[in-house]
Amino acid sequence: MAPGKVSYPTVYVVDSQMKPPPLPPKPARRQRKDVIQTLLMILVCVALCGMAVEACFIYHLFTSKENHTSTDEMQTAMRKQDKEHTVTPKQKLLGEMKPSKPMAQLTTGEKPVNGVVLWHENHESILHHVKHNAAEGRLIIEKEGYYSVYSKISFRDDNMICIHSVLRLTHRYVGGEILLLQSSRYHPKTPRPIIKDNSYLSGMFHLYKGDAVFVTLKNCTLVLSNAAENYFGVFMV
Repeated sequence: MAPGKVSYPTVYVVDSQMKPPPLPPKPARRQRKDVIQTLLMILVCVALCGMAVEACFIYHLFTSKENHTSTDEMQTAMRKQDKEHTVTPKQKLLGEMKPSKPMAQLTTGEKPVNGVVLWHENHESILHHVKHNAAEGRLIIEKEGYYSVYSKISFRDDNMICIHSVLRLTHRYVGGEILLLQSSRYHPKTPRPIIKDNSYLSGMFHLYKGDAVFVTLKNCTLVLSNAAENYFGVFMV
C-alpha cells in the first residue's frame, strides 16, 4: 500500500427482496389484441346495420298490410251494403238467426193415432238441438236442462169429458209414461150442438238427454186448422 493513501475494502451489498424488472410486452401479442378488437367492432357494426334494415322492412310490411286491410274492409262493407239492398224482405226473415238455446215448435197436420197427436215439419217449424220422431209424435231432448213445455189444441167437444195431456218418457223411470200437464173439460150431457173449443197447457220441467215428450187427446176430435190453433213445443230456459 502506498504511503499517504487510504484504501477501503470493496463492499458489495445484495438486496434479496428485490425482483427483476418486468419484461416489456411482446409486440406480437399487442398486435393480436388490436386485430381482435377491430374485428369485434366490425361485427357489432354489421349487426346494428342488420337490425336497422330489418326494422325498416318490418315497418314497410306493417304499413302496407294496414293499408291493404283497410282497403279490403272498405270493399267488404260496400259489397255487404249492396247485398243488403238487393235481398228481398222475405229472404232476410228466413234463417237469419239461430236460437241461442235448444228449442222446438211443431204444428199438427194429421189426426191422432191411438190418442197421440202427430205433428209434421213445415216452414213454420223450429228444431234446434231437439229431435222429432214424426211416427210417434215425440220431441226428444238432446241436452239436459230446464225446459218450458207447452201445447195448444183446438177440438170439438162431442163427449162429456175431453182430456188434453202432455206426457213424458224417460230412461230413468221404467214404470211407463209420466204425466206432466193435463186439462180436462167437462160438459153435461144435454141436447146441444157440437161446439169448438181449445185447451192450452204450459209448464217448466227438468228434462234429461234422451227424454221424450208428446201430446195426447182423449174423448174429443182434433180440429185440423192453422198453426196458430194447434202447436206443440219446448225451449230451454
